[in-house]
Amino acid sequence: MKKIYLIICFLGFVLVGCESKTGTGAAVGAGVGAGVGYAISGGTGAIVGGAVGAASGAAIGATLDEQDRKIMEKTSPRTVDRMDRKEPLTINDVIKLSQGGVNDDTIIQYIKETRTTYNLSQAQVNRLQEAGVSQRVVNYMIDTGK
Repeated sequence: MKKIYLIICFLGFVLVGCESKTGTGAAVGAGVGAGVGYAISGGTGAIVGGAVGAASGAAIGATLDEQDRKIMEKTSPRTVDRMDRKEPLTINDVIKLSQGGVNDDTIIQYIKETRTTYNLSQAQVNRLQEAGVSQRVVNYMIDTGK
């Protein structure tokens, strides 16, 4: 029982730290696979189940990431092109990504990776909020300018 509790705790920490659907899929798959493997055949089963679950979960998660990309290529090819070239995102890009359903963690991670700083005016903050960009992303953008 103690091992199952540790696995669940570990899975929770991993899920909180995942920044992509691939990572989340791998973490969930590993947790479920380890749990099922342990229930069926003990410690060795947990290891095998965890490995198989991680691989299949990552594959499912990668497909979802690719779906985000396809949606963005249709709705805003300039944004995808800019991201492929590792260029900073414009305010319009952030809005398009958010409206396209790209999760906050992905947007924030991209801003981190490109070391983009924003010096947002109140009008720009209002525009982001009115366009439906999450307050978490808006706050992160504001913090880059400090």
